[in-house]
Amino acid sequence: MVRKIAGVALVLLVAAAARVSEAQIASATMQPLATFGTNGWLAPGSNAYVTTDSTQRGLAFNPLTSNVVLPSRAGGTNVAILDGTTGAVSKTMDVTGITGGTFPINGAGVGDDGAIYVGNLSTSTASNFKVYSWASEASAAAPTVAYDGLTGLTRTGDSFTAYGSGASTQFAAAGGTTTVNSNFYIGTVDGSNTGTAYTSVPGTTTASNDYRLRIAYVDADTIIGNQGGSARLTSFAGTATVDASIPLGGAAQRALDVVTVNSTPLLAVIDSNSSNVTIFDITNPATPVSLTSGNATTGTLTANANATGGLAWGNVIDNLDSTYTATLYAMNTNQGVQAFSVTMTAVPEPASWSMVFAAAGLGLAGLRRTGSFGRRT
Repeated sequence: MVRKIAGVALVLLVAAAARVSEAQIASATMQPLATFGTNGWLAPGSNAYVTTDSTQRGLAFNPLTSNVVLPSRAGGTNVAILDGTTGAVSKTMDVTGITGGTFPINGAGVGDDGAIYVGNLSTSTASNFKVYSWASEASAAAPTVAYDGLTGLTRTGDSFTAYGSGASTQFAAAGGTTTVNSNFYIGTVDGSNTGTAYTSVPGTTTASNDYRLRIAYVDADTIIGNQGGSARLTSFAGTATVDASIPLGGAAQRALDVVTVNSTPLLAVIDSNSSNVTIFDITNPATPVSLTSGNATTGTLTANANATGGLAWGNVIDNLDSTYTATLYAMNTNQGVQAFSVTMTAVPEPASWSMVFAAAGLGLAGLRRTGSFGRRT
């Protein structure tokens, strides 16, 4: 029997039923996270691990602790854990045994289970690429070696990230090349030292490597790579295929990260010159739509001569009122680490309104579908 629902209860039911639809993100705003550093900016010199000596080139977000992992070679080999709310250094990981490579550490990734991974920088086909891991941020032990082998690439580790959890976790890495079309490497972190090099990817450039300055997972067999200007949305099931080129509006638009909020894929990109951060809706990757931008830095910035850096979306919170919030972290080499509070507003597709009233009539509530483009919803 269908009961008649009156007053506020009916309003709440209709509102919940509306969430069945694939609501597109229609707008977004971003503000510096006031509690982080100084008004959203952990400026160079704020601590021993954030400097202007080109020794920080990547970062990652821990979805279990909401903290930030920052590899830094300032004064030695360091893996610093930054409090995601304040930017304060909460601890440094034990780095005993980390050796080898042109740089012993360079990039970072965190699995969905909270395991931390850092990769070195290999600049020769004859030099092993190494990945080290800690089971969690709470670990007090030295890291284990998750990968130690040749990738076949002339340079590996300028860009690095991890995806998945447990035994299924994999990493993606790339680096500069001028000998063949763009390439990247997908490897395991189970100590078996296995992986696949995707070389001479059709539709990419030969002048450098379209995956060299940032590589980000969309899902288990799709990445976005970038060296500036146009990012490459690339699937690699069997062979690597550029599914779309994403024009970002300038050659200095480099480090990036992607997340799906309900059904909308959002790409955040930092300008390696100015540290300005822009968020794009890439529902249609060939024609990205700029939603908002921000910059928490002040004063004269030290140049980022290597154009390196890292971005990381934090966990997305569904506020159950057609808005979503997330923290976005952005590190530009030599220019510190920024944190932004991002608010996104969704508007249901017009066709979904029939579903709202149908759901109200059937007494359905609390249903929600999520998109599949990206890691976290």
